[in-house]
Amino acid sequence: MSTPQSTTLRGFRGWMLVLALFLGNFVNYTFSTFFSNAMVNVASSLNVAVGTASQILTILRFASFIMGLLMGFLAVKFKSKSLFLVGVALYGVGALGCFFVPNFASLLFFNLFLGIGASMISIMMLTLVGEHLPLQQRGFAIGLVVAGASVSQILTPQVTSIVSNALGWRAVILLYILPVALVVLLFSFFVIPSKSRQERTSSKPEYLKAFKQILTSKSAIACVVGSALLYLSFDAPVYAVTFYRLHFHESLSMGANFYSLASATLLLGSLVGGRLINRIGRKRLSVVAGAIQGIFTFLIVFVPNEYVSVAMWMGSTVFAGAAAAAFIGLALEQVPGFRGTMMSLNSAFRSIGLIVGLSLGGLLLNLYANNFQIIYAIFGISGVASGIIVLLFAKDPCKTSLPTPV
Repeated sequence: MSTPQSTTLRGFRGWMLVLALFLGNFVNYTFSTFFSNAMVNVASSLNVAVGTASQILTILRFASFIMGLLMGFLAVKFKSKSLFLVGVALYGVGALGCFFVPNFASLLFFNLFLGIGASMISIMMLTLVGEHLPLQQRGFAIGLVVAGASVSQILTPQVTSIVSNALGWRAVILLYILPVALVVLLFSFFVIPSKSRQERTSSKPEYLKAFKQILTSKSAIACVVGSALLYLSFDAPVYAVTFYRLHFHESLSMGANFYSLASATLLLGSLVGGRLINRIGRKRLSVVAGAIQGIFTFLIVFVPNEYVSVAMWMGSTVFAGAAAAAFIGLALEQVPGFRGTMMSLNSAFRSIGLIVGLSLGGLLLNLYANNFQIIYAIFGISGVASGIIVLLFAKDPCKTSLPTPV
């Protein structure tokens, strides 16, 4: 069953859909970005070590991992729009709980809600792109949607710095994260179409069929394993501001400026990557961007000059944005009949990578007195490995070049 022609990037409905998904990805990164910048403040407020406090995001990612597995089943049974809206609502509930937390243990608990909501948002926003937009426009649309994270990571550090310095870190949640989540929920409810390009009735046997098609595809497995390795390296920005604050004695405000600058280059990489997907291919872009991103990440803490180090960070984020768009585009086309389930598994493996990176980072920082070189070496090697896995084992189902949409 086809969808109306207006649901394209040449029509109003198509642009409103992409805007809603862009905003969903924006809100999805508000808490983790806020916490990455204010980690020292939160740790001090709740009387825990910085390495211990960083495990807040491990809990968030673990919840995302579990939900990513469950979404493989839910994506077959329920509409993508409904799951996306529930994800935004749960994210808001988790943020509200974090505002009221009296201690570190309760902060861990409410991050479960944030992780569940984040997983539902990230899976369904990409599934909705595949369901509603034609193939020629998906690469560009993915680049735009992925850019929502970058814009969030540009604005959130500045808001965190200003509001936290004036009113404390809790005020960032109340005055920024919660209102944004509410706006995204209402806007998405009204503009995301309910019917997709690929309507089908759901039945229990389809659960097994979906997983069988994915798990028996070497290329699909290579995509999700590559994503896990790539996103392990994406944990580097979580510790970057803390690195500059501890080793170069920078202020929270300067750290926020560095983070915003890195996020701007991530935005550039996302947009350029979205345009390049159809020109040079999803697989080729995944391999090149993933490997180069890993090399730059490795160098961040191995150069003695602060500003050269920041330049390495900028280089890593440009290629990280392109790699993220390419990896998502490659995974999205592996099993077209079950995009929701494929993106669910992809999200689960991405969460595994983030969990491993965060867990190792926190553990090694505590064991080796805030020695960042070990963990950034791991991040860098992982990024390079992601490109190698895709090069050796993945296939691009859309090998032929497609015209880049206007």
